[in-house]
Amino acid sequence: MKVSRIAIVLPVFLLVCNCTLLAQQIDEVEKIYSVSEALADLDGDGNIDLLNQTVIISGRASVDNLIFNEQRLSVYIQDDNAGIQVFSGTLKADISEGDSLVVKGTIELYYDKPEIVADTVYVVDDQPRVPTPKPLSQVATNPEDYLGMLVQGRAVVSQKNASSGYRGLTVSVSDSSESILEVYISQSHRLKDEFNLELLSIGDEIEVTGVMGKFVFQTSGTVVYHVMPRTPGDIKTLGFPRKYLSYLGWFGVFTLVLIFGWNFVLRRQVKSKTHDLSVALEEKEILMQEIHHRVKNNLAKIVALLDLQISVADHPAVEKSLSNSKNRINSMTLIHEKLYQTQEYQAVRLDTYLRDLVTTIHQTYTDENQNVRLDFDMDEVSFSVDKTVVCGLLVNELVINAFKYAFTDNDEGHLSVLLKKEGENLHLRISDDGPGLPGEFGKIQGEGLGTILIQNFAEQLDAEMQVHSDKSGTSFTFTFK
Repeated sequence: MKVSRIAIVLPVFLLVCNCTLLAQQIDEVEKIYSVSEALADLDGDGNIDLLNQTVIISGRASVDNLIFNEQRLSVYIQDDNAGIQVFSGTLKADISEGDSLVVKGTIELYYDKPEIVADTVYVVDDQPRVPTPKPLSQVATNPEDYLGMLVQGRAVVSQKNASSGYRGLTVSVSDSSESILEVYISQSHRLKDEFNLELLSIGDEIEVTGVMGKFVFQTSGTVVYHVMPRTPGDIKTLGFPRKYLSYLGWFGVFTLVLIFGWNFVLRRQVKSKTHDLSVALEEKEILMQEIHHRVKNNLAKIVALLDLQISVADHPAVEKSLSNSKNRINSMTLIHEKLYQTQEYQAVRLDTYLRDLVTTIHQTYTDENQNVRLDFDMDEVSFSVDKTVVCGLLVNELVINAFKYAFTDNDEGHLSVLLKKEGENLHLRISDDGPGLPGEFGKIQGEGLGTILIQNFAEQLDAEMQVHSDKSGTSFTFTFK
């Protein structure tokens, strides 16, 4: 019975002693500061006013003791506006997340980061109330203002890091290069072996929670801001990890190997036939490549034949018809030349292609006594090869018509080409300052070949076409995707 009474009385006596000691220390310092007050720079000199002074600070713990450092007291306390590390190499304290603490110690800078080197740590109450984390998207814009505070938010893994002293991740909080932070797990972290960072891959989206920290390299002065997770649960993968996708990919590869192995067995049974088909396919591919290379040369030969036919034509209408055909074939030759010089077969820079096409036509159709000024206003646009060919033929027809009909009686003229991207739509406009289109052609209802070609090319582009023509000039506008 006597031992039992001692067991009850002793903790109560120690608690009273601690409260008395804390009260004496508070009387000596005369004030208990919040974390924000302790870190204030009221005189605006860029330094903490209470730096290197002994103070008493109150705040909520955002992490258990002996998590970030298994050997020494190392916790973070904060209020709604600021946080600070509490460190001691000698004190022992049983501190849990959310505990309300009163700490006496000296505010110092450690690698340019404020911390309080504690002389006394007292848990005021043991009802955990973990501070509400600050949004990571807000923190990333100015992490210096949130040092020592609990933060949380989404990020994308951009790099995996490891060295003898730590493991971690480089993450991007937004599209801005300035919103890059580190996720830092030191070798002194008690749960360091439980963080399964191997599961994560570059490009994975995660939700990370932890304390905001900073490290300054003394040699280079480089500043690195990092989030220090408390437990493995502070790093959560959002969506399906790419590592699992990789595993599925390897499983798929293995399955494909089995399928192809079985397919190989089947193909062995019909080897003679499949060999003939393979040879024929290879020959066809070579032939198609050769056709692409020789299209321009063959078109040039056709033009030469048309020149011979024009030279012997004895009727003006026949000569004019042959000349028009020659011009269109020349334009197609130019299209193939420009298109395949790019060595791109999936997409083409439409703006660059149209600029080269119109410039070449301008050089071809402008005589020595004619001064036609070109004006380009084009956005950078990548376009599919098939649609680029159709668009080039459309522009070719309109520009040649402008040179043939709009600038015939003028020594000077102005031809403008506009290409603008608005959302998913493209706006193409070809306009000149000529005398306007005659009669029904101005309504795009004529039966001439030029009119038919323009309508046909617009339909192939699935384009909405608008034509404006008066005495001050002609404008063709096309809207398509």
